[in-house]
Amino acid sequence: MQATESAKMEEFRKRIIDWYGLHGDIHLPWRSARSGWEVLVASFLLRKTTTKQVAEVYVEFIRRYPGPQALLKASEEEVRELIKPLGIEHQRSKHLTALAREIVRRFGGQVPCDKESLKELPGVGDYIASEVLLVACNQPEPLLDRNMIRVLERVLGVKSSKKRPHTDKALWRFAKTIVPAEPGQARKFNYGVLDFARKICTARSPKCPACPLRDICFFYAGGGSNS
Repeated sequence: MQATESAKMEEFRKRIIDWYGLHGDIHLPWRSARSGWEVLVASFLLRKTTTKQVAEVYVEFIRRYPGPQALLKASEEEVRELIKPLGIEHQRSKHLTALAREIVRRFGGQVPCDKESLKELPGVGDYIASEVLLVACNQPEPLLDRNMIRVLERVLGVKSSKKRPHTDKALWRFAKTIVPAEPGQARKFNYGVLDFARKICTARSPKCPACPLRDICFFYAGGGSNS
């Protein structure tokens, strides 16, 4: 990597982390999670719903079921009633119970800190596995979803050749190189990118005038097209 590229990457990291401290959704309850179970529960509850809807349900869910063993002791009816405000409660309760059962059966109730082992759990792919590693295992993994992909493409001019970029191993490797090595900073950077993509670098009509990265942005300089 050339010196100018390295300096740009460092500036990108710093500005995202600074922006997150000022404008990020720091107080979302799952952002303070520290166990793999808490991360997994949040990821399953957040599917096909909004963060606002999930916030209150998540706090109560973790209070009642702080680990997979506790969930398995609950009745399915009790679980469904708790998560009913989020919709598709029958499907969610079955998925969460299946997840808890596999964690207990395969790993003695402890969520593993190994990516391939995590991906063997029902409903867990690269992204969720990476978030568990990042948050619960203090490993500087990237949270590479369509939001981060969009920011990397626009700001750094990095574009995947794959039709499904989130499956591009080369892009995952690149994304990992830009995540800070220190665990706390890595979490702030990842969550900062996700919030930045949602609030500023939106899929349509990005808010370039309000963007703190515009002077180092490949897209803003005219090097790319909106995506």
